[in-house]
Amino acid sequence: MTASRDPDRLIHAYLQEGAEVLQDRVYDVVRAEIDRKRQRVLIGPWRTPIMNKLTAAGLGVAAAVVALVVGIQLLGPPAPGGSGASPSADPSATVEPSPTAPSATPWTGLSQGPFVLTGSADPVQVAVTITSPSWVALPEFDGVGKNDDGLDPPQTVGAALIAWGWPAGTGFYVYGDPCHWATTTPEAPATTPEEIATALAAQASREATAPVDVTVGGYAGKAITVHVPMEYEVPGASREEEFAECDQSIFGLYGVDGETEPARNNQGPGQVDDLWIIDVNGSIVILDAMHGPAVPASLVDEIRALAESATFE
Repeated sequence: MTASRDPDRLIHAYLQEGAEVLQDRVYDVVRAEIDRKRQRVLIGPWRTPIMNKLTAAGLGVAAAVVALVVGIQLLGPPAPGGSGASPSADPSATVEPSPTAPSATPWTGLSQGPFVLTGSADPVQVAVTITSPSWVALPEFDGVGKNDDGLDPPQTVGAALIAWGWPAGTGFYVYGDPCHWATTTPEAPATTPEEIATALAAQASREATAPVDVTVGGYAGKAITVHVPMEYEVPGASREEEFAECDQSIFGLYGVDGETEPARNNQGPGQVDDLWIIDVNGSIVILDAMHGPAVPASLVDEIRALAESATFE
């Protein structure tokens, strides 16, 4: 080992630039620690990797000596019989706050998992699977809703899903004209998903999609999407004022046996109704996912997935 790496000379050289005397006790401790580290590093054969480690260890020892001596100069010698005072915190130092993980969005509304939409007296029990927060029950309509803002289409950004079931053999009267439903009620009712969907596709002004075959919860049926024309929009008007030219100010979707008014009507211009018409052991169940043109596409996807998760009992 060369003289430039000798611990005694390193300490002496440092003291020539700073303090005159290094206390004997401190000096002995430093020397003992240096010798211990040097002996540990030197164990092993003299090969190039070991020599590289030895050089790095020598630099580390010198740095440790310098740091120790500087600390003694700044803080003074230890008190007799004590370990020395602990350094106080620098009042000018700025403590950066520890980053905190963003809190998870709390789950609100209905609990995640199955939720029964229909009442116990209904001929078919319909359940859907809640997979996202903020859905709320609409027991008066046998449905669930989300983001209800109290507005009708086309302004509303909320959506709802209702599930209505009727006993086997119930007849459905799909009006020829939803606005003039009283005078366009068919004489013969529709009784199967195919007949109901075909009649809805033929309704005046609906711009309906073509009916398609679907299977929901293991039961077959038809799916179709119908619209309410925007021509009925009157800014600032109530629902009754917008549909004032229609029979009883109602824009009807369909009626059923034994009722003199539409069993289902629409709430405003631009409304979209995605319908799944399912035959459950002879009973007709209609899943109606309703939303307006201002509803975000993500919520439309949610409500459609909700309808397609339906099970029947």
